[in-house]
Amino acid sequence: MFLAKIISVVLYPFIISSATFLLFLQYANIPVTRGIIILVISLIATVVFPMLHVISMKKRGDTISLDIPEREKRIYPFLLNILIYVIALGILWLIRSPKPILILMWAYAFNTTVAAIVTRYWKISIHGMALGGPVAALGIVISPGFYWLTPSALLILFSRVKLEAHTSSQVITGFILGFLLTYFHFKLLVLL
Repeated sequence: MFLAKIISVVLYPFIISSATFLLFLQYANIPVTRGIIILVISLIATVVFPMLHVISMKKRGDTISLDIPEREKRIYPFLLNILIYVIALGILWLIRSPKPILILMWAYAFNTTVAAIVTRYWKISIHGMALGGPVAALGIVISPGFYWLTPSALLILFSRVKLEAHTSSQVITGFILGFLLTYFHFKLLVLL
């Protein structure tokens, strides 16, 4: 159980998104000051606001865990996150951020919309989606070598099932959906 908790924390969606944006910016080869501004905007949108909202839900007793295990209570945080991602996307576009950053933020908004729709009927794994999407993005933008991170989905599978947070089908579907949606975002939007 201890190992499952460690894996779940290390591969937490907020950590994965932070690492992905950071790697994208290092790859973009832009001036440091500009990169820091873009990184701060990206992290405020994908980490700070969502984390603060989940912490406040936990403090108010609206959820029993920071993972929001209650399926029906996930919808509002998803909707709020979508709004924040769209605002961040607009700001990043206005300051002329590199295209891969814009596509990645778009993918976060779109994929979260899909997760919100699916969650109305079924508890898809956000840990799975939050790992699958960045693996696809990093594989397309930086190097196909990042596709070798795909087996890390087995770690999330073990962790989330062992912690009884999800079934194996919820985790696998989350990873595959996150991967495929993000892959197609990058393949289609890079051409525009």
